[in-house]
Amino acid sequence: MIKKMNMKYILATVFAFTAVAFSTTSNAQAIPEAKIAVVDNRLISSNAAVAIDINRQVAKIQADMQTEMQTKGNALRTEEEELKGQSAIMPQEAYNQKVAEFQQKAVAYQREVQLKSRQLEVAIATANTEVERALKPILQKILQETGATILLEKAFVLEQAPGLDVTTRVIEELDLAMPTTTVVLPELPADVAAALEAGQPAAN
Repeated sequence: MIKKMNMKYILATVFAFTAVAFSTTSNAQAIPEAKIAVVDNRLISSNAAVAIDINRQVAKIQADMQTEMQTKGNALRTEEEELKGQSAIMPQEAYNQKVAEFQQKAVAYQREVQLKSRQLEVAIATANTEVERALKPILQKILQETGATILLEKAFVLEQAPGLDVTTRVIEELDLAMPTTTVVLPELPADVAAALEAGQPAAN
């Protein structure tokens, strides 16, 4: 129903190629000698305290959503079965009206599933953005302290010499700077929330 989201893709663009530009006082700019450090985004996404915290919160939100929607889905299935049983004893016009009302509820249910999934996606993206902000100065600091001019994502590296990987250092710095953050679901617009509460399809 609602696919689990995790941080496996967090900051892929930040880690892909992070470079420091050096300016000179002469009219022409000299290109500094490239010195590469390597960082493993996969390990950061699984081992950093804030990543673990985000994944824990997301799992809890997902479980709550799934429980809520399963309860509502079961209620709809029960109502559908009861409605089928009334087809032979209810006047056709009244039955048709009941069917139309049930169909509206079913559409509203599907819409709510989609909206909750979207809410979670936005909440995760917002949390990841906060982590990106915290990581930016950490990466710049490591570049300065190591003298590296490029941070390269390990996924792009075929072979490397010992001593180039600064992943552990990044994780340690991030754990100090941002050990946790809060995953907050965005609120639904008032009209959408009211429509779903009434069992009506929300307008696109």
